[in-house]
This record gives sequence, C-alpha cells and structure tokens, in this order.
Amino acid sequence: MNHRLQLPLLAAFICAAFPAPGAISGAAAAAPTPLTISYSQKTVDFLPLAIASDAGYFKKRGLDVTLRYLPAQEGIPAIISGQEQFVGIGGADAASAEAQGTKLKLVLTFTPSYIFQFWARPDHASASGLKGQRIGITSTTGSLYAGTLLALKQLGLTTSDVVLTPLGGVVNVNSSLLAGSVVAALSHPPATYQFKRAGLVDLVDLAKKNIPSVNAGLWVTESYMQAHRDVVQNVVDAIVEAIQREKSDRAFAENEITKNLGVKDKAVLDFTYDFYVNEVLTAGPMPQVAQLQSNIDALSAKNPKVKALDAAAMIDQSFVKTAEKRQAAK
Repeated sequence: MNHRLQLPLLAAFICAAFPAPGAISGAAAAAPTPLTISYSQKTVDFLPLAIASDAGYFKKRGLDVTLRYLPAQEGIPAIISGQEQFVGIGGADAASAEAQGTKLKLVLTFTPSYIFQFWARPDHASASGLKGQRIGITSTTGSLYAGTLLALKQLGLTTSDVVLTPLGGVVNVNSSLLAGSVVAALSHPPATYQFKRAGLVDLVDLAKKNIPSVNAGLWVTESYMQAHRDVVQNVVDAIVEAIQREKSDRAFAENEITKNLGVKDKAVLDFTYDFYVNEVLTAGPMPQVAQLQSNIDALSAKNPKVKALDAAAMIDQSFVKTAEKRQAAK
C-alpha cells in the first residue's frame, strides 16, 4: 500500500474521531435564548432586573436579555404582539388589560404592597384643601392611580372631589408636584427625600399600612408560559437571585441605583435602599391572590369589567416556589 496515501487518511480519521477542544465546546454550547423584558417605570421597584443583567444571572442561565423601558400602555401591546416576552407592570395595569381580553399570568411580584405616600403642598395639606385641585397621576390604570384612589378614600374624598391629572411617567409626576403644577401626588423614595426637604406634607402613608398590592410584577402571556416553561423558570430563578443580592449587598445595589436612576447623593441612596430592603422586600417575591385582588377592588368602581376578574386564575406561584428552593439549596 502507498504509505503517502495512508498518512493523510489516518490524520483525517483522527481529526474526525477527536476534534479539537475548541470545536467540541463550540458545537456543544447552545446558543443563548434571546429575550426582551420591558419595565413600566424608572423606579427601584424594577431594580432586580438590572441586577440580574449586570451581575450575569441571566447570562449564566443561557439567556440573552434585553431590558427596555416602556410605559404599560406600550408594554402590554408589545407583549401581545410578541415584540417582548415579559412585561414588568403593576397589577392595576394588568387587570385593566385582562378585562379587555388579554391573558396574562403573574409569575413574580417585585413589590407586594402599596409603597406610596400621598404628598401635598403645604397650602393644600388637608382634605378640604385638596377639593377642586389637580392631583398628579401617571395614568388611569396603573398602580399609582389605584393607590391614589385608596389614599383619597382614606381622606374621605372621591375622584369627583379632585381633578386627577395623568402626567405619564413617575418622574413627570414628581417634578410636577415640586414645581406646583399639581398640589398633591403619590410617590416613594428616592423622590420623597426631596419632598421632605422641600417642605411638602405626607398626608397618607400607605407604605406603613402594608396593604397588599402588585405594585410591580413580572407578567407573561399565558400562551408563552405554557410553551416555554423552562425559559420562564430561568428568568424567575435569575430575578430571585438578584433580589437576594439586592438585600445582601448594599454597595452593589446602591451602585445599580446610581447607574439606572442617576441618584448620586449618598444620603438619598441610603434613604432609598433602607426603604426598599427594610419595608418593601421583606414579604418576598411570591405572587399572592390578595395582592392582585386589592388592585382589582381599587379599579372596580370605575371599571365594572375588572370586578368580574378571577385573581387566582391570573397567578402562577410554581416558578417562584421552584426558584426559592433552588436558592435555599445553594
């Protein structure tokens, strides 16, 4: 036999049987799953999403996640059309969408209670002083709107007693209150630090009342959840790990607040971090029927279709249960 022919054949056989290490890893490694997750407000409520991204918790679970800010009025259509796979919105927005026929599932709660305080300018800091005045809200469907209805009720007022003024994002509401174009509005840290310094008055502290609410939650369409339960689980696993990091690593969490919200003052950072960790995150991320039912109840008077919703049918607790077991086992 011609030995000069044998050697190339033998080399080809060896390469086929034992490919180079780089070739093995490249072939075996699955491509990351691309996902888009939107969040409806630029607040600390959604900080675990940023932590999960920047700390690599999504990446280590094979997820290539793009985070983007979209108000609920844009985020809900985007998830329905498939432009994104997850949406971070409050229970009030989700209930309003559900009443119109959208099938959403709550798989994780970022903030499980109304975390707002109802602030007023000093010359309007009473129930009588608010009558006939402009009250700032983001929209007529979101968590801040539902909380405003609750705060007005606590003061013995109704929506007919005031002029509810939709202003878009939370930032717009906060700046309008400071500027005096509205006389009162709901808010929470870090903005409330500035409210105190500006002499505004906290009329109703809903945060201290621990009233259940899906102030901010992670939602997915029912059809996507059924078809991609493994992906949903990986996303929830990453966020649960991020919440633990937020609670245990002040320096990292405050750096994320600075990076994502532009808060640089150390006193404001500490004020905000302490509020979220000591008051907001203590209940954990498990979605509860009572949280969503509270949002439904708040909207029912203005939207009869919402009243008929089944809160339990809109929730799936299995993903957080699995994530918490895995986190505890580490």
